[in-house]
Amino acid sequence: MTRLIACVFLVLLVLTGCQTASETELDWFKGNLHTHTLWSDGDDFPEQITAWYEANGYSFMAISDHNTIADSERWLTIPKGTVRFETFERYLEASPEGWVEWEQGADTVRVRLKTWEEYAQRFQKPDSFLMMRAEEVTDRVEGKPIHVNATNIAEYIEPQGGQSVVEVMQNNVNAILDQGERLQQRVMPHINHPNFGWAIRADELALIDGERFFEVFNGHPAVFNHGDSLRHGTEKMWDVVNTIRLRDGRPMMFGIGTDDAHHYQENAPSRANVGRGWVMVRTSELTSDAVLEAMDSGHFYASSGVSLQDVSFDGTRYHVSVQPEDGVSYTIEYFGTTADHDPTPIAVTDPDTGDLITYRYSDEVGRLLQRTDGIEATFEVTDEFLYVRARVTSDQVMDRPVMDMERQRAWTQPVRPGQSP
Repeated sequence: MTRLIACVFLVLLVLTGCQTASETELDWFKGNLHTHTLWSDGDDFPEQITAWYEANGYSFMAISDHNTIADSERWLTIPKGTVRFETFERYLEASPEGWVEWEQGADTVRVRLKTWEEYAQRFQKPDSFLMMRAEEVTDRVEGKPIHVNATNIAEYIEPQGGQSVVEVMQNNVNAILDQGERLQQRVMPHINHPNFGWAIRADELALIDGERFFEVFNGHPAVFNHGDSLRHGTEKMWDVVNTIRLRDGRPMMFGIGTDDAHHYQENAPSRANVGRGWVMVRTSELTSDAVLEAMDSGHFYASSGVSLQDVSFDGTRYHVSVQPEDGVSYTIEYFGTTADHDPTPIAVTDPDTGDLITYRYSDEVGRLLQRTDGIEATFEVTDEFLYVRARVTSDQVMDRPVMDMERQRAWTQPVRPGQSP
C-alpha cells in the first residue's frame, strides 16, 4: 500500500508539472565549519561570533571548539580592567535584556557561557541561517597535533588516541562516523590544517578510510598552508593525496576552506581572524542533510574571497565561470595528474638525524594543465588524466590577509574522466 501511494504521488507530480528534487533550482550557500569561542580558546562569546557570521552573508556555520560541544554549565571569571572585560561589556550591551547571566564581584564579574542549544535556538532561522553542532576532536601522537572536525554531531566525541598519526586520524574519523550511524544522523568528519605542527604527511592522509574532506585553506596564521622549503603546501598535498587514492582505487578527497577564527578583538596578520576562508555549497535547501549531502557529492568550492557563478562537469567538459567584481582581473588554472605519471616518492630526511621528514613527488603530480586570464574557462578532461581540479585567483588582496599581499582565490573540487555530473 505504501509503495502504491508513493507511485500515485509521483504520477501527480508529473501531471501537475511540479518539480522533483533533481529539478529543483539550486542555490549557493556560504558557510564556515571551523571557528572557536570562549568555550575553548576563542576570545569572544558564541552569540557575538554567530551574529558576525549572520550579518556578513553566511547562510550556515558550525562552531567547533576543542573537545567540547558546549553542553554543560560553565562560568567565566573576568577581571575588570582587562581586554576580556571590555569584550564582556560589548556582549552585555549587544544582548537582549535578561539574556546574559552574570554576577558582580569586587574586582571581577562571573559570566555563564550559553550552551549550544541556547544560542543555536536564538539564531537559527528556517531557510535563512543554519547552525550545525560541531567539535574539533583534538588529539596528539608523537608530539604532533592531530585535529579532526566533527560536523553535525549530537554527542561529545572523546579523542580516541592511537600509536601513529594514521591510527589517530582513523580512530577519530571512525568515532565520528560511528556516532552518525548509531544515531541515524548525517555527520561529516574533516581533517583540519594538516601542516599545523607539520603533523600529517600527504601519504598518511591518503590512507584514511571513510574520510572525504580536508582543509586545503585555513585562515589561521600558524598552519603553513604554503608549506616550506622541505614540505608541500596544502594544494600540492591535495594533489598527492588524490593521486595516491585514485591509483589505489579509492574515492577522492575534497578541499574545504575555513577561517579557523580564534581572535575577534584585533585584526592582524598574526591573529586568527574571521572571514578568511569558507565554503560555497550548491544545494536546493538550507538544511544540515542537504548541505552535507551536497558536500559529500563535491557540489561546493572553497574560497578566500573569489565568488563563482558556475562550476559544471558533464563527464568531459569542466567549466568554471566567475562572478566578477568591477575592475578586478581573474586567472583560472586547471591542475591534474596524468595517468602515466611517475609515482616514485622521494624521501626527505633530516640531515642531522636521518629521520624522515616527508616525501617529495614528481612535478607531474598536480601539474598546471591550462591557464586562462578572464572570467570563464573550460577544460577537456580525457582519459589521459586521473583527475582535474581548478583554481581561480583574482588580483585583489584578501580581506585580513595572513600573508602580505595574499590574493583572493577559489578552489573547485577534483573530477574524474567520465564522472557523472
